[in-house]
Amino acid sequence: MQLLIDLATMAVMFPGGIPVTDLSLVRGDKLPLRITLLDEGVPVTPSGVRPALAIKSTLSDDTLVLAATNLEPVDDSLGPAYVGSMSVNTTQLIAAMGSDESIDLLGEVVLIAGDGAQRTSSLIRVRVRQDIMPADAVPPEDVITDWSGLIAGAVVEALPDALHEAGVELTPATGQSTLSSGDAADTWTIVGGYAMTWGDEILAGHLPDSCRLTSISTVYFFDNPALNQYCLRIWKLVDGAYSLIGTSAYVSNLFSGQTATWVFTPGVPLTRGDKIIIQVCEGTEMTPYALGMHAILTPSVPGRGLVAEVANPPAVNGTMAPLMTVVVDYDDGITLGGVELATARQLDSLGRDVRKSSATAEAAARTAGQSAATASRAADNAATSATSAANSATAVANALAAIPQVDASGNMTLAGGLTAAGAINANGGINIPLAVGAPTDTGAVNRFYTSGLAGAVSALVQPIYLNSSSITVAGSISKASNGTLAGLTQRFSVGAASAGSNAYGSAVIPLTGPNGQFNYSSVCGFSLAVNATAFAKFTFGLGRGSKTNRTGLTMDSYSMIPGNDLAVNHGEIIDVTINTPYDTVRKGYEIRVREIFYVSSVGHWQVKTTTVFLPVGTNELMPNGLNRLIYMQSGPPSTAVREEKAALYMELGGGSANTLFKIASLRGFIAFEAGTGVSTLVIDARNEKTYALSADAGTGTRHLYANGLTNPTYHALEAMAVNAIESEETADFEDINVPIEES
Repeated sequence: MQLLIDLATMAVMFPGGIPVTDLSLVRGDKLPLRITLLDEGVPVTPSGVRPALAIKSTLSDDTLVLAATNLEPVDDSLGPAYVGSMSVNTTQLIAAMGSDESIDLLGEVVLIAGDGAQRTSSLIRVRVRQDIMPADAVPPEDVITDWSGLIAGAVVEALPDALHEAGVELTPATGQSTLSSGDAADTWTIVGGYAMTWGDEILAGHLPDSCRLTSISTVYFFDNPALNQYCLRIWKLVDGAYSLIGTSAYVSNLFSGQTATWVFTPGVPLTRGDKIIIQVCEGTEMTPYALGMHAILTPSVPGRGLVAEVANPPAVNGTMAPLMTVVVDYDDGITLGGVELATARQLDSLGRDVRKSSATAEAAARTAGQSAATASRAADNAATSATSAANSATAVANALAAIPQVDASGNMTLAGGLTAAGAINANGGINIPLAVGAPTDTGAVNRFYTSGLAGAVSALVQPIYLNSSSITVAGSISKASNGTLAGLTQRFSVGAASAGSNAYGSAVIPLTGPNGQFNYSSVCGFSLAVNATAFAKFTFGLGRGSKTNRTGLTMDSYSMIPGNDLAVNHGEIIDVTINTPYDTVRKGYEIRVREIFYVSSVGHWQVKTTTVFLPVGTNELMPNGLNRLIYMQSGPPSTAVREEKAALYMELGGGSANTLFKIASLRGFIAFEAGTGVSTLVIDARNEKTYALSADAGTGTRHLYANGLTNPTYHALEAMAVNAIESEETADFEDINVPIEES
């Protein structure tokens, strides 16, 4: 077990920065322990300092149940740290657990200085479960029994005894937990799926009522490797029938003993008590499939392991619980007795409201006191004020005559013909008509309503994956293992230039993802994560119709053209070329966007070329600083005449003041048989350096129309993006097909 400690905040983290709020241990284990101290992110081993991991039963009990106090400083290949071990089989633990299946303890990391001073971390919930050893196993060692000898006093004050006796415990809930199913059985079994109630004791670890399942890791065994691609599907029992609620990215080529991690993006929402089934599927057809699964010794019963007495269950074949490690995300918050009370956002909002109200009340009290003194002085000045008022009356009358007046109907006409027809409300604002069911126009921002709108937009987004097994490369480019996660990210290595000749290469990347449609698709946009350190061209095939992919061509050639000898169709092809060095005079980069499209009023394919200039600094290298290309359309375009219904945006990283640019105004594609919207990405790269460079592609998102064929993401990006378009030109499409000359 590896823990990281920030010396400034005493925050405890796992590698990767995940906060440590919960640990799950098994009695009988002998855990290797490594604790790394971080000073501004750098591992250190301060002289005279020793860390310890101390675990006790309750806040008010100073007696340790488990401890690791003999950690020694090392400086190995992983850097400076303290290493040692901890036995999870002490006399104190056995006495505390008795015959219970598990016990919840409280732990903290303690830093002990040379002078005896101690610093402690926040509390960590530690759950210890019984193992499969005999109950009378002899503990290998005991822990220090005198808590006060190690830590000078309790860190956190105990809750009142009456609340403890009533079972009241406040537990922090932070951003992520790793849940574990326990020890493996001696033998494995054939399992094609597993049924369970979410939140039961099979998965140990902190679990609030609501979470998002992001990954499941399992161990499989075979006589022969499983060489196809496989995914997990999550089904949920709704009204007596199981409905599909999530599908993982594919895992390919499984070998015996391999740990497979099934990733769900952006996560599957689950609530405690949900009855779910985890199903193994094979291939793009998602055929139910049974694998040899390492399992834990838990008997199967209806509702756990076996599915019984429900309508339309998916195919499941399992006789015991699989060995699993599950990662979940959830909002920061607190729980009371295992029940969620509030999230951090709600608490923060409430705190702001309370602080604001308190400040307002305090200000009102000060104003009242000041008003009393002012009233006394005002009496002395009344005579003078009366004289001044008489002199001002004439001026006031003249000023009122110059102000536009409201008539009997509540209307006001201003100079120039502007009329305000009863629009000014009692709050001094302007009434804005809202849809039925929305908050009133005189109300403040309704946080529940706006949160609902954000959730609605999120519900209109689906993932797009790289079809890793079908990627092809040509020329001086190769699929690199570095930076690769099947279906999610892929790095390509671009070879070094030779003397007098640049290196060229191409990668053709099929894209896949949810594709719920019959004849028509509701897709209205997509985004893809792309990046390169070499000059690059990114080409996308959009919407309906076949496309022909081509490699081995120059950067000005078309790497994708309409298929079937330019047969008529209503899809599109877009390429984005970043092929120029930094302009030191204009201070930025020139980019070219080309759109190949067809409209019936013209009768043949056309190409629109857009020239773009990105005003960024020399520290924002391109295409190194490219993070994402985003395509969005406001609605379905006409098939007869050209309509500007879509736009292409570029998202940058780095220190530039602006990171979102509009780089093209496009026609858009038709919803008929549009599928996932974007079918293929082709990356062409040109390397003029004498060393290898790279190009990256990653997962993206597929956006769907809301009711009324509206796309909220398009309107949001249009409002935020900086328009970087400099010129546009449309011409008849003429194929450019210039092969690269071999040196």
